Amino acid sequence: MKRKLRIISLIMFVIAAAFVAAALSNPALGQVIYIGDFAFGPKLWRICYALYAAVMIYLFIASFIVQNKK
Repeated sequence: MKRKLRIISLIMFVIAAAFVAAALSNPALGQVIYIGDFAFGPKLWRICYALYAAVMIYLFIASFIVQNKK
């Protein structure tokens, strides 16, 4: 069970890293999206990507903490 979880988490981690790298190099990152009166700009996009990366790193590390069920 641990091995499968680690393999899955490693795959998710690699995909997340590729996604964040592609998203941050996207030229459209500088565009502002308006949701009503709220402007969702590049600074908020970077925060969202950082949170996503942090969650993926946490899940990857958590896969090493999981114990076998008996």
